[in-house]
Amino acid sequence: MPTIQVQDIQLHYEVRGDGPPVVFLHGLGAGWRMWEPQIEAFSSKYRMIMPDMRGHGESSKHFPDNKFSARVMADDLKALLDRMGLQKVHLVGLSYGSVTAQLFAAKYPQYVDKLVLSNGYSEIPTKVAGWVLKLSNAIFKMLSYNTIINQMLKIYGKDEYTKKVLRDSFTFDKDMLIFAKNSEFPEHTSELKNITAATLVLGGEKKVMGVDEKKGSQTLFDHIPDAVLALFKDAFDPLSTMKKDQFNEMLLDFLAGTDFKEYDGVTVYRKER
Repeated sequence: MPTIQVQDIQLHYEVRGDGPPVVFLHGLGAGWRMWEPQIEAFSSKYRMIMPDMRGHGESSKHFPDNKFSARVMADDLKALLDRMGLQKVHLVGLSYGSVTAQLFAAKYPQYVDKLVLSNGYSEIPTKVAGWVLKLSNAIFKMLSYNTIINQMLKIYGKDEYTKKVLRDSFTFDKDMLIFAKNSEFPEHTSELKNITAATLVLGGEKKVMGVDEKKGSQTLFDHIPDAVLALFKDAFDPLSTMKKDQFNEMLLDFLAGTDFKEYDGVTVYRKER
């Protein structure tokens, strides 16, 4: 599929299906293939646009001033939509892709119809998470690439499906992984008030390696004006594979404006009017 010039790079993207456009932004280190578990469910109703974001997959690896940046990726997305002639899209971001989606929706709110943020954050949720991040950065420098990937996947235990999807979709080499992980952690909670789109925030309640994903999701819910929050018990990043069926159904219902079904282990919170 196409590779297109946006800003100062070549950006690769894949398209599946036909209908209203939905842009899917993958997590850190992955690529468009991270969304393969969603293609069957969405492509019959929507035009799925799945870019390899800057630094990932078949897209260019260059970053201005040699700084890995979700803000640059948000501007890349704006340039991509302009090149494609799209003035309004639904936007789905997962993990680091949700960071890019937040920054895009806050800076270019006129482009976003509905917004979905899964396993996202707008700041370091806890001091422990910051310590874990610094420690993992130091350890990764000493390990082989294959050892790093195997260690990262161990947290999924017996969930072989999630491990396979992540392994198949991972596009970073070791140098790019360390470059990205050593970048400045996103801190933009104060900008969330600028998001005007109806927003679905999805998060896991299970803490992994000291990271409180629930707190990150709660922060997004609290600061985005028109937001709904769904928390999944015993799950974490990425919900798109760990809870694939519920994830797909909830997104489809949200985009269609349909009431959510009830799921065991999923609690939905709405703002008081």
